[in-house]
This record gives sequence, C-alpha cells and structure tokens, in this order.
Amino acid sequence: MSGISIGEALTRGSCELSPVSETAARDVQVVLAEMMDRPREWLLAHPETPVPREINDQLASALQRLTAGEPLPYVVGWCEFFGRRFTVTPDVLIPRPETELLVEKGLQAIDRHPRARTVIDVGTGSGCVGVTVALERGETRVFATDISRPALLVAKENAEWLGAGGLVAFVMADLTEGMWLEDAVVLANLPYVASDEVAALRCEPRLALDGGDCGTDVILRLLQQLARRRPRRATVLLEIGAGQGSAAIDLASTLCHPGSVWLELDLAGRDRILGLEF
Repeated sequence: MSGISIGEALTRGSCELSPVSETAARDVQVVLAEMMDRPREWLLAHPETPVPREINDQLASALQRLTAGEPLPYVVGWCEFFGRRFTVTPDVLIPRPETELLVEKGLQAIDRHPRARTVIDVGTGSGCVGVTVALERGETRVFATDISRPALLVAKENAEWLGAGGLVAFVMADLTEGMWLEDAVVLANLPYVASDEVAALRCEPRLALDGGDCGTDVILRLLQQLARRRPRRATVLLEIGAGQGSAAIDLASTLCHPGSVWLELDLAGRDRILGLEF
C-alpha cells in the first residue's frame, strides 16, 4: 500500500476490515490517525495527502493484526475510559464502557460518606478505575491491588503519565489481603466470565477474565475475605456479569450479612454492580 493518499488508504483499509469488524471505517481511521499523529478529523479533511511509505508499511501490519482478531486497543496501544487515554497491553484487560458505571457509583459513595477517604481498587489491571477516582477526587487516598506484577506496571505507568503518580499506591496482593478496609470504598472489577466462554476472548489475559465454571469464583473469594473481616462503615461495589445479580446477592447476603445489599443496572437494564454496605 505504498504511494497512496489518506483517502485511498482509509478506503482500502475499511474494505479489508469489513469482514471482521462492524466499525471497520472508524477502526482504520483510529489506526492511521495514531500513526500519523493527527486527529481523525484531520485525516477526513485531507484525503488527498500522501501517506509516507513507512506508515503504509505500519498500516499494513496493523491491518493484518486486526483481521487476525487482535483487539483495536492492543494494536494502537491505548483505550479511552472516562474521557482519558489509558495505555493497554496484552497484560491487562481492555477497559469496557460499562465499567465507567462502577467509577460513577464509587464517586457517589465517596461523596455520600464524608468519613470515606480511602478507596481500594481491587484487581486494578490497567488502573483505569483507581486512577480515574484519584483524578476525580484528589482528596482521597487510593490503593490499587493486583496479583499480576505486569498489570501493576501498566497501571503505574498510566497513573504517572495521567498525573496521578502521587495519588495512587500500587500493591501486589491477592484481592484485599493486607489492606485496611474500615471507612473505605472498595471497588472491584474482577473476572466474571465463565471458563467455557473465555476462549472467545483469547487475546486478553485469562487471569483477568476467568471466573470459574459459573463466573463467580473470584467474586466468591472476595466476599469470603469480607465475611472474615466485616469492615466497619465500608462500602463495597463489585462489577458483575449480566444475569449474575440474583446469585451475587444470595452469596453476599449469606456470607457477609451486610447492613444492606443491592443491585445497580447498566444503561441496557442488565445486572452490573453489586453493592454492599457494612
């Protein structure tokens, strides 16, 4: 694809991606904009501009990765979350739009409880939840835990370049082990995909996806930790899978006996957040 214009590159790339992507035109625009260090709008306004040969070669390689099924965020190296760009690598889960609801509900919990000045982001991955909370509520102390050292390195990188390097402490830990939970808001986006469904998401780390046979194994382990400790005045918000609400409420009520337990639905009306108050 050498010696062609931006318009031609976008058209050819869109045709190449269309069998595997419902957003082929947008995807190739995002990739080429990243490579040319220009906004997508600039590309569309300058279709006659030649694409340098080296960028043609890079674009061809990126299109091969996309047609092979690699997610766009891994190809370009970032994903937008809560209006900010987060670096993502195959060591971390790609942030989902529905996880923004977890952040929104977490911010509301912080505002409701003046004593809650500590936030714990459990299973931080890319750091999108904890870093966002730190930037939105700078007066809070945010701790971000993960069992994966490579994931913590990605999360720390995101915190530093987004300006939250001094606002988030990163801790290698199994869920909440070793963390002080009283008067805290605990936010967790843990693996909740059933094991037999994980293969379809083969490009993302299995550790961040696999929730066991029913998808609730890791959530169950966190609830067991909470049941042992019963942290006073803690608010816990867990992202769950659509359809897991009833089982999650039963588990939380039986194990933890919280003061209150509830579900939050996403914009599509699906189970999304399990809430507990101690």
